[in-house]
Amino acid sequence: MESQILDHPLLNIVHEQGLIDQDQIVEVLDEFNENGKPIRNLLIDMEVITEDNLLEIMAGYMGARVVNLPATDIPHDVVQSVPASVARMYNTIPVEADGSSVVLAVFEMVNPQIMDELMFVLTRDVTFVLAREGDIRNYINQFYGDDSETVNMMLSALESEIEEVGDAAEGEGDDSLKGIEELAGSTPVIRFVNLVLYQAVNDRASDIHFEPFEKEFKIRYRVDGALYEMNPPPRQLAFPLISRIKVMAGLNIAERRLPQDGRIQISIGGRLIDLRVSTLPTQFGESVVLRVLDRSVVSLEIESLGMPEDVYDKFLLDIKKPNGIIIITGPTGSGKTTTLYSGLGRINTIENKILTAEEPVEYDIEGIIQVPVHSAVGNSFAMILRAFLRQDPDVMMIGEIRDLETAQMAVQAALTGHLVFSTLHTNDAAGAVTRLIDMDVEPFLISSTLVAVIGQRLVRTICEDCKTAYVPDDDMLRQLKITRESIGDRQFYYGAGCTTCNETGYKGRRGIYEYLAVSDPIKDMINDRQPTLLIRDKAVELGMRTLREDGLRNVLDGYTTVEEVMKYT
Repeated sequence: MESQILDHPLLNIVHEQGLIDQDQIVEVLDEFNENGKPIRNLLIDMEVITEDNLLEIMAGYMGARVVNLPATDIPHDVVQSVPASVARMYNTIPVEADGSSVVLAVFEMVNPQIMDELMFVLTRDVTFVLAREGDIRNYINQFYGDDSETVNMMLSALESEIEEVGDAAEGEGDDSLKGIEELAGSTPVIRFVNLVLYQAVNDRASDIHFEPFEKEFKIRYRVDGALYEMNPPPRQLAFPLISRIKVMAGLNIAERRLPQDGRIQISIGGRLIDLRVSTLPTQFGESVVLRVLDRSVVSLEIESLGMPEDVYDKFLLDIKKPNGIIIITGPTGSGKTTTLYSGLGRINTIENKILTAEEPVEYDIEGIIQVPVHSAVGNSFAMILRAFLRQDPDVMMIGEIRDLETAQMAVQAALTGHLVFSTLHTNDAAGAVTRLIDMDVEPFLISSTLVAVIGQRLVRTICEDCKTAYVPDDDMLRQLKITRESIGDRQFYYGAGCTTCNETGYKGRRGIYEYLAVSDPIKDMINDRQPTLLIRDKAVELGMRTLREDGLRNVLDGYTTVEEVMKYT
């Protein structure tokens, strides 16, 4: 507990002042670990302290003063001393400036790394004053336009600087490491990368793609499962921008022939964001993909998964069983890991020792021992599982069952009294059974250990701001295999498109599920090596709703569109 308080200076200061007791510290840390909400906001929300008192305490610690922004006159030239991108990225407003220094108003503690970054990006000495969060956010919108201002608009202000860097990049010898580092560390490149990251997090992107081609350099975001392209920056910027990302991720910037993986932890707009970095050498330079892991966007609560009530009840019951295997199936990007984490989070208590083997570890969860898989050094799922069994666990999670050895270890763990969670890449729940048999796992072992298989997909949800009702035609009902009588007077909906959802008609995603409980009739069919289709039909006969049927439930409840359900089921 003591080390955790030390990890959060603000919590440490408030604790030293005697304003928070041990129980409240536990509550704050639990909430912080759960959803990544800033410590300062949690302290204010829990009414441990008022915002004004907190500002006074932080000011004393930082050797700064508190200012009342609405009563402060900020000249236009002072506003111009900080670019919009920097103000947004770091949640700050300039209140005073001259040729060599600037005074910035902030509402959070500023660590030395952020201070160095700001001094470098602004090329001035920086000092800080403290102000209310609401005032700073209002001024950012007032001075620099509202949130709809995009990277593309901000980019125009940086164009001349960026072209200079681009020219330098083209003239730079590829083997000059010093030259690469200078390019990657130049002010316009840092600003531009920060802009791209800020915009992506603001738009709730799950991935950011940097893709160099022969004549252009594309940057694309994946939002709610669909890719969107931003205006491409100049082609010659590919090299310095990708080098900058590699520097941030601690990768070898001189190595451009081999794929590399890394991780970046960065504060964007007051939120701590984890970025998983993957580079891939291509014909025209390195292609880089960043996976955005934003705790405040992804809720790891089972209730937020969108499970139908009967599936939710069965899932809660099964994850509390003492032993057995629970498998979640679906294609890449269908939310399997989130469902696994949600289940583990629910049973993550003092009584349970939980170990996970992941490739890579996506979210750090307090109280769970998480082990990254490194196949390159021989640290495979099967090897880690073997070691797990000697660690006295109650529950184990294997990122994915890929081969016979891993499957056999999972079965052995379940037979020796452990609960095992894992994933498989199959199209539906019934397919998981035949996939295990195809891996040469004995059917009697599968039937005696498998508790349940959950098939899932993610469908985009209709934007609430532009949700529009319509009456489906007969052709659509025929495709869905339902009758007009069965839907009664319920309407279907679609998103017309608005600024809230970037004209897509969709905002956010939710899961659709099928839950195959391995009951006695299903066990008999597994032992008889029955094909997927027959197992599926039997499960439906026993009450399983298919993915298509659960999708249709979401359509009738007004959450998603017919097109989304048809596309994914």
